[in-house]
Amino acid sequence: MNNRFVLAAILIIGVADFCLAQEAPQQKPIELEVLKSYIGVWDAEVEVWSAGPDSPSFTFTGVETIRPFGEYWIASDFDSVFGDHTISVHSIVGYDLDKKRMVGTIIDHGPYAAKMTGDYDAESKTVHWMTEAKDPAGNPMVQKTLATQKNANERELVLMVPGGTTDDFTKFMHIRLVKRD
Repeated sequence: MNNRFVLAAILIIGVADFCLAQEAPQQKPIELEVLKSYIGVWDAEVEVWSAGPDSPSFTFTGVETIRPFGEYWIASDFDSVFGDHTISVHSIVGYDLDKKRMVGTIIDHGPYAAKMTGDYDAESKTVHWMTEAKDPAGNPMVQKTLATQKNANERELVLMVPGGTTDDFTKFMHIRLVKRD
């Protein structure tokens, strides 16, 4: 009987230790604070160089609304009108605990979703995103995006597409976002 009592006590203590370990809060990655700083409504000024940075650009404005989506994610809706075209871009962005990096999915008016992975550089306050997407014909393409927090009320995104060589990327779009009060 004493052996059963000892075994039962060991099991109870072991289960209690396991449960306590499961409940112990883990330190949250800084990337979650970065994402939370994006929550709000942002007015956007967009400049696009469709034929490359040495060509004339065109501009338009938009609004991005970002809300929390659970503890590890944010949901973004970007809406704009350019000429007679309505532009809507939706995304879910968060921090993947297994990958230990930021991840996201972007959906626009096209038939394909884009997948993003990103790393945060605390010194420059910039997220370096790599985006795998497809063009309207289904051909794979990659983009780089630098998302920099200028201050609490201003962010900047610079989108780049492949240039002349494999490692060369060319500026395609610049978005300045200002948070509404």
